[in-house]
Amino acid sequence: MKKNLTTLTIAIASLLFIGLACGGLTGGPTKPAPPEYVGFWTGADGTTMTIRSDGGADYKSGNGNSTVSGGSFELSEDGKSFKIAFASLGPSFKIDKAPSGGEMTLDGIVFKRSGGGSSTNSDTKAEIPSDDKLQSLVKATFLDFGDAVQAGDFTDFHKKVAKVWRDSSSPEELNKAFKVFIDHKENYNFKKAVSPLEATFSPAPAIEKVAGLDALTVKGSYPTKPERTTFVLKYAMEDGVWKLISIDIHTAN
Repeated sequence: MKKNLTTLTIAIASLLFIGLACGGLTGGPTKPAPPEYVGFWTGADGTTMTIRSDGGADYKSGNGNSTVSGGSFELSEDGKSFKIAFASLGPSFKIDKAPSGGEMTLDGIVFKRSGGGSSTNSDTKAEIPSDDKLQSLVKATFLDFGDAVQAGDFTDFHKKVAKVWRDSSSPEELNKAFKVFIDHKENYNFKKAVSPLEATFSPAPAIEKVAGLDALTVKGSYPTKPERTTFVLKYAMEDGVWKLISIDIHTAN
């Protein structure tokens, strides 16, 4: 990471997003997903997928070469496979072991879930994820953010943040808000800089009230070179998945 002391914070009180209703898009969710599949899943190969209770789904392959955003979860009639697709395009997975205890096996790869599964009630008590799940959650945020910066386009990133954020801003407004990152994107290649690293969380992650929401606040750093990358990320539980509501990234000695 090149030296750049720019700090960018988006607080929930000033978020300006418009909602993108997946159900109104060709290829969006057609029916609810079974509750045992709902959540944010990370595979042993680095593949990630988000399956929402309304049947909406996102996917990113472990190598980052294949993604589906704003797609749908389609379980086969025999329950032995499912597909994550947008306009019928997307990967299919053979279910070797159905979800149980926060794990499932697809095509020989073990996936673990971050966030609850069956509940869609906003009053459900939020719990702090395990360290492994926090590592996956934070890294996914950095990689999604880095992809948006490198592309100069926050459309996909916008689809993945919490509804409270989506409903108060547009992807175009995100592009403007993060313009300093886009203009200096060579300093923010997070896929290269962060992918092989583990974050240090300090102080310990906590659940705190943010604009009336029970927010998961995660503060910490990555030992990037030559400067350390520090962050403060805040998430709200939505459909059993922790979704971003605030991001603060800073590179410094």
